[in-house]
Amino acid sequence: MADKLDLLISDYMTGMLQVKINSRELWITRQKNEERIGSSGTSSNLAPQERRMMILEEDTKLQKMKDQKETMDNLMRALEGTTIKEILTYKFKYRLSWENVGIRVRLEESAARKQYKDFKRKFLKDGLWASVFE
Repeated sequence: MADKLDLLISDYMTGMLQVKINSRELWITRQKNEERIGSSGTSSNLAPQERRMMILEEDTKLQKMKDQKETMDNLMRALEGTTIKEILTYKFKYRLSWENVGIRVRLEESAARKQYKDFKRKFLKDGLWASVFE
């Protein structure tokens, strides 16, 4: 069964994390604009672009997703040319079974799975996103 990190890695590797970021930006800016329509409320002295930026910066869910994507971008650059990056790519981008991942990276299925679990524990759960799992 996939945990939060598996889902995050899958979303990142398939490009869905960026889609979710774009969708969230569109949704929150549309939602805020609709609230202002027909209101006799006060008008701010901000230009529409400045108002949009403020709305985006105030959304904690959006900022969390952007931080996760930036962290994963940096991590993937650091993993360039490693077996674990190949494992992540085959497993999450191409959605291969663990058996096929093992074949592609020339490891036993159990060894590929163990490398992934070790990577996830050492670099993500105990490191980058330790606070998520407390």
